[in-house]
Amino acid sequence: MALALVAVGAGAIGWIFSGTILTPAPYGLMPEFEIADVSATGDGAYLVTLPLPGDAPAQMARSDVPGRFGLLWQGGAGTLGPVVERDAEAVVRTVVPTRGRPPRVGDPARVDVTLFADPADRGLAFDEVGVPGPVGELPGWWLPGRPHDAILVLHGRRRADRTEALRILPTLTATGASVLVASYRNHDASPPSPDGFYHYGASEADDAVAALRWLADRGAQRVVLVGFSMGASVAIGALERWPDEAPQPIGLVLDSPLIDPQSVFTVGARDMGLPAPGVLAAWATRIAGWRSGVDFAALDLRLRAPALDLPVLLVAGVEDGTVPIELVDAFASALPRPPGYLRLDGVEHVEGWNAGPGRYEAEVESFLAPLVGASGP
Repeated sequence: MALALVAVGAGAIGWIFSGTILTPAPYGLMPEFEIADVSATGDGAYLVTLPLPGDAPAQMARSDVPGRFGLLWQGGAGTLGPVVERDAEAVVRTVVPTRGRPPRVGDPARVDVTLFADPADRGLAFDEVGVPGPVGELPGWWLPGRPHDAILVLHGRRRADRTEALRILPTLTATGASVLVASYRNHDASPPSPDGFYHYGASEADDAVAALRWLADRGAQRVVLVGFSMGASVAIGALERWPDEAPQPIGLVLDSPLIDPQSVFTVGARDMGLPAPGVLAAWATRIAGWRSGVDFAALDLRLRAPALDLPVLLVAGVEDGTVPIELVDAFASALPRPPGYLRLDGVEHVEGWNAGPGRYEAEVESFLAPLVGASGP
């Protein structure tokens, strides 16, 4: 009886955890703290008092994080300035609202890597487009340039959407290439997958293939793929099912790539304080595979790296609490060509640009110049 109860309990926990792996979370604020105090500075900015996180903060609770970050609150968003005061419990920072109403005391809030709403916020003209995909029309931003050269940008999952690309969009368009910032199923007003689950690139890659065909229809002959987090898995999945009519792939930019889903699930289980996180993650991954039909072991990019015989630029934070840096290091070592590798100390998941915009943009510019730059081939 005791063993039966243990088995039932393990099955229930595994089923619940597999649901967190598979089920898309509704888009929303997902606050991490409340704004403790607000005062206007008289020049359109505000001073906001934000509580400091505890010993094991969620990534978006780090109210004192240095760099260029946004603050999202219930009803608005803005750009955070540097810390101007701090004590043992809180920091005071400036915030310049960029959309919605000004911040108020008690507003639920969080820090965010995204500072912009659309390409117009970056001073760029663009078209809202719909890309016909296997599950329906997929929203995208289209910034036309030279018709033969293209850059396809793919965002990450959960809190991410097309706005993730806006940080480096001016760097991409400065090459003169056309840029498509594309979405995929279960994200950003896109249609859901037929089963309503994330597949971690296993099916989402078909949406990227649809975007490649869309680019080919507009004259693209060569393309660089840029992927953030799970977008890296989507990009590599697209490479493995590349259609003959698609533009020639000539390079990959992978920021905080999701190397191995099961390892990431283990990190998530540990951060949630679940017992035996490695065992639980393995069990939940098996259940998730059964529910979704996804072979998660086959999604490990370390196994797929030897086939990626093209130029690659990697960006990763040593302090990444989502994708351990050791996984990215192993992926880099398995590539047939030594990649460019911007390996950043003290940086969290997809925060490379936020921690140092100039350094990040210079690295991306240097990588792209010989591929799709105005003086490239």
